[in-house]
Amino acid sequence: MSRSPDVIGDGIESLQQRHGPFPVNQTTLSLSPAAYRDAAERARDGFADVYVRVENDDGEVLHVQSEDRKRVPRCVGGSEKPLTERARDAVADATGVDCTIDEIVRVTIAGVRNAEDTDAETVYRLLVLVDAMYDGGQTERGVWAAESAIPEFV
Repeated sequence: MSRSPDVIGDGIESLQQRHGPFPVNQTTLSLSPAAYRDAAERARDGFADVYVRVENDDGEVLHVQSEDRKRVPRCVGGSEKPLTERARDAVADATGVDCTIDEIVRVTIAGVRNAEDTDAETVYRLLVLVDAMYDGGQTERGVWAAESAIPEFV
């Protein structure tokens, strides 16, 4: 179910080869069973959760508005499609906005645990924050805001 630390290390190495150096942090997250299941499902789809911080000419950051909060667009990154392409497509799909990915800002290695089941396997994820610039398009499903809503663990 989970990605091993070796796969995560290979993922960091691959990202550095394609995008150059970036800072790497490490953290452990204890999540509710539902959030843990969600992380495990994303682990099957790819080794990284990619958060995209798109900035417009006014310095505002693009967000996806859900019923209870807003957050920057995100996607799951794997090895079959370049991370920048997946991130760009995810922003367009979630918001209607076109962007150009500038750089990887930082990567966090996250060991994700089930807070209520200590026997559950740890799921390892890369949490990747990328910066992007607005290229055009209308915000059909997105909103611009002065502050960037990025989870504190990214």
